[in-house]
Order: sequence, then structure tokens, then C-alpha cells
Amino acid sequence: MWSSKITFKSLKETFSFLVESENKSLIEDFTYSLYDIFGDIKIARIESLQKNDKQTKSLINDFILKFKSKFPPSINQITSFINKLEDNEYFLFLPNIEIDILLSNRLKNYLISLKQNIDLEKLNNEFESTIGKTLNNYNIRGFGGLRVFIGNKNDKRCRFCGQNEEKTTFRNKAHAISEGLGNKKVFLYDECDQCNDKFSIEIEPDLINYFSIFRTFYDVKGKGGKKKIKGKNFEISKGENVEITFQSIESRPNIKDNPNEYNIKLELQEKINSQDIYRCLVKFCLSVINESEISKFSRTIKWINKDLQIKRLPMIGESISYRNFTFEPKLFLYIRKNDNKKLPYMIGEFHLTCKLMTFIVPFSDEDDLDFEDKITFENFWKEFNHYSQVKSWVFNDYSTDEERDFTFNLNGEIKDEHQKNRTE
Repeated sequence: MWSSKITFKSLKETFSFLVESENKSLIEDFTYSLYDIFGDIKIARIESLQKNDKQTKSLINDFILKFKSKFPPSINQITSFINKLEDNEYFLFLPNIEIDILLSNRLKNYLISLKQNIDLEKLNNEFESTIGKTLNNYNIRGFGGLRVFIGNKNDKRCRFCGQNEEKTTFRNKAHAISEGLGNKKVFLYDECDQCNDKFSIEIEPDLINYFSIFRTFYDVKGKGGKKKIKGKNFEISKGENVEITFQSIESRPNIKDNPNEYNIKLELQEKINSQDIYRCLVKFCLSVINESEISKFSRTIKWINKDLQIKRLPMIGESISYRNFTFEPKLFLYIRKNDNKKLPYMIGEFHLTCKLMTFIVPFSDEDDLDFEDKITFENFWKEFNHYSQVKSWVFNDYSTDEERDFTFNLNGEIKDEHQKNRTE
């Protein structure tokens, strides 16, 4: 099998894809044609720094037309990437390069320095002063940008129940991160159909419902496409604008006190279980780690499967930030690379739209502390400078293991009389 990995990076997005074929000449033709857009293949020169100008767009469109029938659907994402760029915006073309967190941020700083005319060395020094301490203790892996299949395709054994193909089936395509949250790229061979069905019923809906407001407002394409939010007294849909429809006059918000502002309390029809939200986030992490690491999380897997009852969990840090906005779910894992057991062995960082959730993966055999009390949790948090220096974090307890009503508040301003019943 012949293959070629391509990465494009802009300030807003890092996009990678892999093309494969048994036909060596087809892969060579694809690679050389793409390289020739961004350099001169005759003298083996490629320019990584590119600008989204008219000529580049035209060359890319011609390239897509040539190969779109041979490498769908990955190649179509190049068009999507280019369409999101501003006219004449700089971006990076990075063929066959492995990009870790440190390199990714240095490349991002390079693009920032070009756009905002800021000294690059200053940006890199600021970045390393905040995350350098973390990099000394942790290896960081990212998932969600590149289409990947995790696990062993030829000798499948479910990581969540331990059964192999002799005892169970693996017919379904298991998403390592819920498809309902927009994941179309990260898949898992090592999850049997029985566990896949169980998780999709028992724990995934809680996290999907928790993100419902973000999925609808930002038009995240999950399983089945666009989603409406249906509440007990309302419905939210996304067209040209975000629209809220109330079922009755009585259920509409009262805005008489201040006709230019509103605060609407909305309650979903579905209830949520806080501990199932935590279980689902952790299940994502165990779906993407290397097979060799699974044995360190036997108690964690029992908890995910609800065979281990837990009364207290570490807090989850949550933040709203548009700096790393993403229309597709991104998962970052911090895996400790030393014996400093004052720090958690594994930490997950989940991004979707402007929402960020950071959490400890609990019950690892590599941990001596449970990080449930305030002192051990705060000591861990202080070691993560890039977290502790941000002031917008809130810390929530997801220990409750029973269903509860889920409500959220919408705050905003009404621009004119025609928009009083519409949320922008």
C-alpha cells in the first residue's frame, strides 16, 4: 500500500489527511501534482508558506477536479479548508510532517507574527514560559484533525469488555469520539458491537445533550446532520439565524423590565446524569490511547461500564474561549512521562466550538492520589501554567450519579422591535 500524508495549517484550523492506494503511480501523480502547486517539483523545492490568492485558488480547484473521483472524500476537505481562509491570508503546506503540540504552536505563532507584525521570538518565549513546565512532565497527543483508525484491524479484542472475535462481533464502525458531536475522523477497531451499543445508549447521550446548545448555535454536523434543540417549552433551530420558538404565550420570556435585554431560562426535555458525562469523556480518552496502556486503567474501565460505584470524582475545569474554536471535536491527552505521582497520570482536554473541558482520567494504576480533595487538585492545577494563568475557568463537580433536569440560561440584547423574539 502506497500513501501520502498532507497537512494544511491556518490560524483557525489544522487539517490533515492521508491518501492511500495500491497503485504507486497514482500516489506519485497525486503527490507531484499537489507539490507543484506549492513549489517547483522540477527542482525539488516546496514552499511551506503560502497565500490564499486567486492564482493559488485556481490551481487548487484544477487539482481537485483531477483527483476528486479517485480520493473521495478526503480531498474535498481541501476545498473546505481553502474556502474558510480570508483573501490573501497566509497558510502553511506541510507534506509528510509529524506535528506535535510544540511544533503546532510554533507554527501558529509564525502565522500570528505575519498577520499582526509581532516579533516571533517573543511569541515563542511566551508560549514556552507557560507550557514548558507541562512539557517537562507530559507527552501530549492530539486527535481530531487527521482521519485515523485506532487499534488492531486483524486481531480485534474489545478494550472495554475484553472479548475477541470468537466471542463477540465487530461489524459496526465504532467512533472513538461520538459521531453525534461531529466526529467523522477518529475510529476504533477495538470496540465490539455490544459495548458500542451500550455506550451509545447509556453514557453518550448525556454528553451530546450537554453540548446541545453549542451544536445548534454553531451548526455542528453530527449524526444525521443538523440538530434542533427541543425543550419542555421551546425549540431552537439554526437557519440564517438562530431562532427560538415557544410553545405558548405563557412560556415566552418576560422582557418588560428591560426591553433591550433578556435572560431566558430553558429546560431540555431529556434529563442528564453528571457522572455519565464524565464517563463519556474518559471513554473517549481510553478509545484513543495505545493498546499497551489499556492495562493501566482496569478500574477506570469498570467504572465506565458501571461495574464500579464511585461517590466522588475530581472536579472538571470548563472554559469558554474562541482562541482555539473548532467545528469538529478535538481531544488532547496529557500522559505523564515520569514518576512524579503528585501529578495525575493522564489528563484529557476536550474541545468543541468555543467550549473546553479539562479533566483527570481517574483510577489509573499509575496514580497514588485521587485528586478529589481541594488541596491535591489545586496543587495539580498550579503545575499547568497554561491553565492556571487563565482566569475564565469554572470548576464543576460531576460526581452525582443520578438523572437530573438540565437547564441553561441565554443572555443577550435585542437590537430592534423585529428581533424581540429572535436570538442572534
